[in-house]
Amino acid sequence: MRVVYDPEVINLSFLLTLYYDVINPISVNKQGADTGTQYRTGIYYVDDKDIEVIKDSIAQLQKKYDKPVAIEVLPLKNYYLAEEYHQKYLDKNPNGYCHIGADKFDKAKNAVDTGRI
Repeated sequence: MRVVYDPEVINLSFLLTLYYDVINPISVNKQGADTGTQYRTGIYYVDDKDIEVIKDSIAQLQKKYDKPVAIEVLPLKNYYLAEEYHQKYLDKNPNGYCHIGADKFDKAKNAVDTGRI
C-alpha cells in the first residue's frame, strides 16, 4: 500500500503507530489469513529524513515483544499498482475479507477528525 500524506496535517510517527496496530510485527510473510512473500511487512521510504523516525518507532515497538520485530525497512526501489480488482477492494466488496477490523478504521478517522495526531 502506498501512503501519501501531508506532514503538516499528520505526522509519520502517528501513521506508523496506526500501521503497527493492524499488523503482526513479529510475523514473517504472513498477515491475517494471508501467507506468502507478498505479505511481508515492510516500510519502504522515499525520503532519507524519515529513516530516523522509522527506526525510533520500531525500537519503541520492539519493547512490547519478546521476539524480534520482523518489519523490513528499506528504501523504495519500485512500486506497482495492484490489479484493478484490488483497488478500493472493500468498497467493491463490502463483505470481503480484511484482517483489519472496522474499529481500526474508526480509530484513524477519529484521530484525524479530532486533531489528535
